[in-house]
Amino acid sequence: MIVFRYSVPLSWYEGVYQDKNAPCKAGRPFTLAHKEKTDKAVLLIHGYAGYPGELVRPARDLYERGFDVYAPRLPGCGTTGEDFGRSTGKDWLGLVLNAARDLRARYKTLYVLGHSLGTALVILASQSVRFDRIVLAAPAVAEKAPSIMIRIASVFKKKMPKPWQSDPSYVLYYEDAPADDAYLGKEYWSWNYTRQSYELLRLMYEAGKAAKSLAVPTLIIVGGEDLVVGPEPANILDRTIPAEHKTIKISECTHFPFYDKDKDGEEKAVQAVLEWFS
Repeated sequence: MIVFRYSVPLSWYEGVYQDKNAPCKAGRPFTLAHKEKTDKAVLLIHGYAGYPGELVRPARDLYERGFDVYAPRLPGCGTTGEDFGRSTGKDWLGLVLNAARDLRARYKTLYVLGHSLGTALVILASQSVRFDRIVLAAPAVAEKAPSIMIRIASVFKKKMPKPWQSDPSYVLYYEDAPADDAYLGKEYWSWNYTRQSYELLRLMYEAGKAAKSLAVPTLIIVGGEDLVVGPEPANILDRTIPAEHKTIKISECTHFPFYDKDKDGEEKAVQAVLEWFS
């Protein structure tokens, strides 16, 4: 039986934005650690306005392969829109760096998986912390910096409404899923947070530049039905990463390969991660 511990070391949140509200069930950070000491760990980093619950499926499979698994919650995510509006790219990257440095000191082997924004954070963190292998799923990197108009808009308008509708064809694996879907939609996905959108684009650009010196063996997973970031970020990484790397395009996958509408595509994505980390 797999037992989730819904916490990660508190030290990982030192020096970053401290959320004012508790996370919903989907937003809880979690740890899957073996009773017997192991020398290998995987750090899982979720995406923009996402939550650790999106990564339960690969976490369970990796744990069963003998890894200790850690999935922290990025500051501002999975609690309230108020918290999200107060968080910054510096906070998101700071959390990843704190977690990576702690795990690097405690484990002989450290693998890292990032999804969407998490891929940009993983690439940037790799400049400071040595990872043994990484997976970039639905990567979010860019070659152009965000425009000055986007920067100006982020100063004068906190958030703007945008259409959102729940899609029950996505089947998640966290406890009581999809209990938090409507809540998260109301707090996050029904709004465009202008400053945080700018921070996302800035991090994508910085990660695009950093990828040119990425020295970590890298697996890139791109979905053929990804309508959020599309294929171009994966193309950028494929032609710029100097280290050993492999790109897998799963034609049936969307932007969310680890709880995808297409379960065959989801299975291919998870198996690709397991093989790369084996």
